[in-house]
Amino acid sequence: MPNVTRITVSIDEPLLEQFEKFLEENGYPTRSEGVKSIMRKALIENEWQTGHTEVAATISMVYDHHKAGVMQKLTDIQHDFGELVVCTQHVHLDHHNCMEVLILKGLSERIRDFHNALKSVKGLKHCALSAATTGEDIH
Repeated sequence: MPNVTRITVSIDEPLLEQFEKFLEENGYPTRSEGVKSIMRKALIENEWQTGHTEVAATISMVYDHHKAGVMQKLTDIQHDFGELVVCTQHVHLDHHNCMEVLILKGLSERIRDFHNALKSVKGLKHCALSAATTGEDIH
């Protein structure tokens, strides 16, 4: 186990009460685990802000595969950004609707450009980017 440093934080009572409720609702076993999780989230958001840091992400999309041209356009865009795509998963939600999840790794700015290109495709029902980290600089 790495060295652990204890810190003291002064917090107004109403904010602490809200935080305690948040911890309980989200299943954190201790305040420390909750604080560490929030710190990591902030550090990951910071990684994404620079645009020049290698990050990880997922993009999830839902579309009607019967809609003319949608699948071909999505595939063309994925090929245009092929250096980012680690893998894809395609599932049939029902007779008409498909879901694709793309796992990505690359510069955050380029991933945002990829997401913007995908979400502009006419006929797409859902396109969401979930920002993550490679974990390399997050402890």
